[in-house]
Amino acid sequence: MFSLDAPAGGNTATRNPRRRQRTTSDDSLALRQSSKRRKRSFLTPDTFLPPNQLKPNGHLPAIHGAPVSNGHPPEARKHRDVSVDTTSLAIRNRGSKKIDRDRRVSKQEEGVVQTKNDNYIVMQDPNIPDPLRDILSREAWQSEISCSLGHAVATTHYQAIVWCYRHGSSSDVSRPLVIKFPKLALKPVSPSQPLPLGALVHDSGAGEIALLVVMPLSGQLTYWESVKQAANADLVRQKQQVLMGSIGGLLSGEAITRITEAEPDGFILTTSNGRVIHLAVRDPQGRPHISTQYMRSNTTTGKGLLGSITSVFSTGGWRRDIAAVHTGPLQGKFHRMCIVATTQGLFQAWELARHSAKTLLFEVDVRDEVFALLQKSRVRTLREDMKSDFLVLDFALFPESEFDTEEHPSHRLLVLTCVKDDRAGIYNLVDLRIRNGSVEIDVVHPITCYSEGQHPAQNWASFRTQILLPEPAQMAFVIFDKSIVLVSLARIEETPSSQIQIESHTLPDTFQEALHLRQYDHDYHVVGCCAEITGTDPGKAACTLLVHGFGMARITTSPLKEGQSALQRSTVTVKWKMEQAIFYGEMTHNLLDFEPRRSEFRIDGTELEAAALEINHSIMSSSSPYIPAITPSMEHQLELRALALAELIKYASRWSLKLETRWQLLWSAEKMAAAIAIWKAYDAQLSSRKQERETMLLPELLDMINATYKVENRPERGETDIVRHYLIHDIWRIELVIPWAEKAVRELYNEGIRDPATQLSLINQALDIQICSMEAAFAFRTSNADVYGLGKDMMEDGIYQGKYDSLPEPWTSIIETLVNVKQLADASRKMAFDHADTPGSEDGGVDFEIVKKVAADNPRLVHICFQVYDERCRWLKAQTDAQTKAEGDALILEYHQVRRDLILGICDLEMPNEGIKLAERYQDMHALVDVIERSTSQAVERLTEPGLSESDELDYELQIESNRQKVESYFTTYGSKWADVLYSNTIAHGAIADLFDNVGNYQKFLTLYLRGKPEYNKLSWINEVLAEHNYGKAADALMATQKEESSLWSKKIELSMGKLALLAAEEQKPQQVKGDIAIKTIRRVDRRIEMIDIQDKIYAFVRPTLVRALDEDAKFKIAIEEFGLYVTKAMPTLRNIFEQNMAKLVSCEVLDAEDIIDIITLINDGTQHGDDQGFSHQRFFLALKILTLTGLGNLDPGRHELHEKIIWRRCMLNDDWEVLNQTQAKDDKVVARETASTALFQTLKAGFEDGAFDIIQPIPPSAILTAGTTVASLRTSRRYANKSDSALKALAQDLEKEDRMLEDAIEKGRLEMWWKGIVEAAKASAREDADRRGSEMAEMEMVKRKVAARLGLRGNEGEEVYTNGHAHNGVSVDEQGDTLMD
Repeated sequence: MFSLDAPAGGNTATRNPRRRQRTTSDDSLALRQSSKRRKRSFLTPDTFLPPNQLKPNGHLPAIHGAPVSNGHPPEARKHRDVSVDTTSLAIRNRGSKKIDRDRRVSKQEEGVVQTKNDNYIVMQDPNIPDPLRDILSREAWQSEISCSLGHAVATTHYQAIVWCYRHGSSSDVSRPLVIKFPKLALKPVSPSQPLPLGALVHDSGAGEIALLVVMPLSGQLTYWESVKQAANADLVRQKQQVLMGSIGGLLSGEAITRITEAEPDGFILTTSNGRVIHLAVRDPQGRPHISTQYMRSNTTTGKGLLGSITSVFSTGGWRRDIAAVHTGPLQGKFHRMCIVATTQGLFQAWELARHSAKTLLFEVDVRDEVFALLQKSRVRTLREDMKSDFLVLDFALFPESEFDTEEHPSHRLLVLTCVKDDRAGIYNLVDLRIRNGSVEIDVVHPITCYSEGQHPAQNWASFRTQILLPEPAQMAFVIFDKSIVLVSLARIEETPSSQIQIESHTLPDTFQEALHLRQYDHDYHVVGCCAEITGTDPGKAACTLLVHGFGMARITTSPLKEGQSALQRSTVTVKWKMEQAIFYGEMTHNLLDFEPRRSEFRIDGTELEAAALEINHSIMSSSSPYIPAITPSMEHQLELRALALAELIKYASRWSLKLETRWQLLWSAEKMAAAIAIWKAYDAQLSSRKQERETMLLPELLDMINATYKVENRPERGETDIVRHYLIHDIWRIELVIPWAEKAVRELYNEGIRDPATQLSLINQALDIQICSMEAAFAFRTSNADVYGLGKDMMEDGIYQGKYDSLPEPWTSIIETLVNVKQLADASRKMAFDHADTPGSEDGGVDFEIVKKVAADNPRLVHICFQVYDERCRWLKAQTDAQTKAEGDALILEYHQVRRDLILGICDLEMPNEGIKLAERYQDMHALVDVIERSTSQAVERLTEPGLSESDELDYELQIESNRQKVESYFTTYGSKWADVLYSNTIAHGAIADLFDNVGNYQKFLTLYLRGKPEYNKLSWINEVLAEHNYGKAADALMATQKEESSLWSKKIELSMGKLALLAAEEQKPQQVKGDIAIKTIRRVDRRIEMIDIQDKIYAFVRPTLVRALDEDAKFKIAIEEFGLYVTKAMPTLRNIFEQNMAKLVSCEVLDAEDIIDIITLINDGTQHGDDQGFSHQRFFLALKILTLTGLGNLDPGRHELHEKIIWRRCMLNDDWEVLNQTQAKDDKVVARETASTALFQTLKAGFEDGAFDIIQPIPPSAILTAGTTVASLRTSRRYANKSDSALKALAQDLEKEDRMLEDAIEKGRLEMWWKGIVEAAKASAREDADRRGSEMAEMEMVKRKVAARLGLRGNEGEEVYTNGHAHNGVSVDEQGDTLMD
């Protein structure tokens, strides 16, 4: 390995001296040396004539036959180019070497591409030796490149390293030449001192590559005529081979800053104080000799001390900031021109002659003219006060520049200028021509793509901005320390349209682009550069860069395409920028930084999104030129595209993208992930198939897809692999493959492939396609939601939880996928179930391992099915049209049922735990209850099977216990959500006892469940009493239950128990009920019980007649026939009401208050039916009592008044007043008896006895007329508020008939006249009965006192003590005073 202590080539002493040495790697640096006797004898100055190409510091060769810049005549073109192949000069067999040269030229093009597009390519030059990397990584260094020689030199404080970077031979680049500096090699140097400057040249005397090294501060010079000999010699021999000297006249602190080659045998040195020095390394006779001369504007040349002082203080080179020094081509054999430019815009033209005075031809200040022209530019506005910030940074000579000694020489220059403002630098390339004191500006090329960079007033030791202008001068490279700007100088063809654009200032600039070196993770910066030789292609331009921390890079521009204009090439599109960042930015050690700089490149959001989608499609369809369509590994090709998609969103997300665009990019990346998964599954199937002819599903289904939806493969072009062809071109529509996985199985079945083993294999492959692809897609979406700006929190189980209204239909949930995934889940489950007990056979039977895999895959596919359903439901519901929303509603209902069915189906495959996991994941409590119930029942059933093994028995017992523990844990996990479904399922199965027996520690959930379910109030009050002991809640439940109760008996029981619960709650825990509320509730209950008692009386009146009925229908008919005589067919509405109420009465259903009033008042008189309880005498009073119990007098006065009048009217119509009015031949007793038998009398008397008429007054007949006989009068009652006018009109007609009957009674029976007498008679009769009852009670009181006296029972104060019906001292008496025996 290369070592600093052992110079390269030191082992040549061990070789046979008589053996002709072979060409080694060292020959790339110098010509092969002959023996000492013939040293240099066969070499002549013409041997090493260089090509008329670029010179080391970026100067361009002359054209039109002008001499080249290194001092050799044009005839040198006849000789071989030493910079391309120096070793060919020492090889006698030139023909064979030509082949080797071709090989090396091709090697030159090799390297790592950093970026590439239609305009240029940037490549890393691999030709940097590893030993050189080690040296340069340990020490500070700087470098210069000589492209004409194909070599570069790096100088440190102690040594110089020279290597060949152009040749492709590994031996050439593996051995750099290390030259240690004399004197300094053993003496330490301060790291703060500036590094030595080095320059490589072709030495015309020695005929080899020479090296000049200058120490900047001391001015010490060292010149090696042969770098090869210097590297192979030790320090002692180096002293004999080197030429050493120093530069006199340097001021304190002044240092050499730059070396410019000025052949033949000369250099131009510039100092930090702005002085220019000519250095010669040979005397006039051609012998090695170092001499220096300061280039001054005057011709005075002094000798000795006085001359030195004069040269120091002469105005020709004092205190100027030199921007650049460039030399032109040779004029004759020993003359050339030199242009010196200062940063302030002063240009000097010097004539250089070998070993003679250096003459200043002229100088011109271009500052004012250039700045004035820049002010007119519309690119950037320049103020007059900014002139002081105007600087010239560098210039380059155009190839056609004419350097002559005529009276008016002309020189065409490309000048880089900068005007520094507060924000950044304003850079321009100015194409100008200078001639004897004047300047002509041709064109200005504003640099609009770059505005950064270091301040132009750089430190002299740092890298200075340079212009490289390779032939044919169509492209300029502006090299900043951390950026490179490419500017096209191509002339725009003059056309009418371009003329219009010029006049309107709308002509776009020609192509230019800024390339930035990577800084955020590498400190890349340029340390050396040169324009390169591009060969015979006239449209190419190239430059080579030496970058600190990276190595060497080469930028090569592409020529214009045929028919392409300069303007067509000019546009740097958003797509272009994005492609560079996407396809090259991900490289770990890429030289370039592709981060967007908005100050340099304005990007429109719409254009960016369009470009992103276009690039996205090119990646998906493999139409991008940056990704190979065919690679040996399909997986690798897919991963390259996936990486490109990742870089695409990484770059595009720096801008604000629309939600739809982000989704489109995400969906493409998901499809790529799905394609990779499909390929991996397919590749594994190919590797594991047992027979080569085994049917593969993926090629079959791809063949079945219509040609409209794929790029057809063409076998005649070698496209025979349909799977790879589809994955290369059609991934962007891979959503068609997923449903076709199931369709293809059915199609193949229809085509005759029905063998169970083959069918099972096809289903297994279909499962792999759907499961792998969809799982990969949903997983990618979940893990990359943040990357695509959707928010990680917005993803749940791969499903977006945000709004879908602005999104197109998701590819993962198209209707075809939804249907076919569900069908495949069913088909695969059935196939696995059917063959679960079918043993495989060796003769092609069903493979049981595949059966188990198909069964194991079913839960995964079921999960995917749920995801597809969920996403599609969300998307449908978010749409605006009603039809789509309705589809979403229907699909949601279908989804819930499908989810339960598929989860239960997993239990059929004896994988209950997988079903439970899915139910838990989706928190589907209904499915969870069902699957646990089925799992438990299956385990219990299996335990009863005979011949069960102990292990199986243990498994089933563990399953039952596990289910029990899960049931209990779900109360904690899901709370009421779980409890509600569990209890509903228990009640639905009729296991009411289990509901209360197995509550355990979760009583609160049962209580909450029952309290929240009004339909279960009959169970709730039991739970409140038995478990909660909350009688107030029990009363509430009973009260709520009785409201919905239709059974008369049940309603009465519930009311009674509710009253009892209220009393218990008030007594036991007063805080459970409020006193006033309890009292009011109890009173309300009493009223309802009283109304039920009245209905019981009605039923008791009717029941004896119904005994003879055989069924319910017969009861109804008998009741209508016997008790419906009042409501004749002439009153159809009233008869219909009566029949409806009678049907409820016969069925013992609850009648509301108004229905009870109707049936009481419309039923026949009970005298002919054997009324034992006097119901017929009380019924109208009971009707009035019902009306009072309803409280309608306060709630609905109109309704109360209407019913009250109807009751009185029907009460009066119960008797024939025309007959009663015929009193002739009747004594008062008969009349009084007949009157007392009327319903009116009995009702009045009952009311007076009850005290009801103390509050309300009976209504006379005349006040009852017209009650309810019109629709308007019926509308006063809220009972008829919602009835139609036609229905109310029919009812009013029937009531009007009653009203006419009452009018007849008033007119013909004088009812109005009878009214007052009957009222008084009823009141008197009630009073007489009350008096009689009072007398009887007084007599009873006397009897009781006598009995008590006889028995000797007295109170503490001598009063007799008695208790009705209670025992005292073993003796009991009744209300009549009789002794009761035990």
